[in-house]
Amino acid sequence: NVPTEARSFANLKRLQKTIGVDYKILLAGSGIKNKIQAAERLPMLNHILSYPTTIFIDKKGKVRRIHTGFTGPATGEEYVKFKKEFDEFTQGLLEE
Repeated sequence: NVPTEARSFANLKRLQKTIGVDYKILLAGSGIKNKIQAAERLPMLNHILSYPTTIFIDKKGKVRRIHTGFTGPATGEEYVKFKKEFDEFTQGLLEE
């Protein structure tokens, strides 16, 4: 049985390879059971609203956007809209 953190890192590496991500992804929490533990790992945030929390940081180190929650394929049109906005925003950051 592989520990949760090792499994999470393996999944991230597989995701990066599959979709061709060549920028860093930080996994600040794996197996975290509550928002207090999450806040301890991300002290620069004034609070953790929900899981997952995605922090977009540009090449200059400036936080450009924080997204909380998960909009998956089961949400239908909301997922399509989220994915389009996510892809466009991420591509824009990469092109800066």
